[in-house]
Amino acid sequence: MFIFGCLVLVIASILLFKRFGVKNSFSKGVALAIALSILAVIALAQNYTQSLIPEANDGLGISNSLAYWIIGEERWSNEMFRSFFEQSTYLTLALIVAYPLVLAAEARKGRKIA
Repeated sequence: MFIFGCLVLVIASILLFKRFGVKNSFSKGVALAIALSILAVIALAQNYTQSLIPEANDGLGISNSLAYWIIGEERWSNEMFRSFFEQSTYLTLALIVAYPLVLAAEARKGRKIA
């Protein structure tokens, strides 16, 4: 649900950027996605590390609301928390790698038009 919400937000921001004539709208949308993804990684990392400390909770639980929004209420386990954290980290790294590629594509497109 969190990924869907972020995707909708990024697409809406790109469309709004285009509507109001903002240059480099795709790279700004990717930058927004990176920022949201970093927030998700931080929340999931905190949740995963908190779940590794048995004295911190009275069982297994989600430690922050953002992580709860991402994970939901499905069969919690340390392995599941780790899986969500790792997948979110890989997505963030992919977005960070894609950002310069999007910037280069926008720059190339801008040179062809001008």
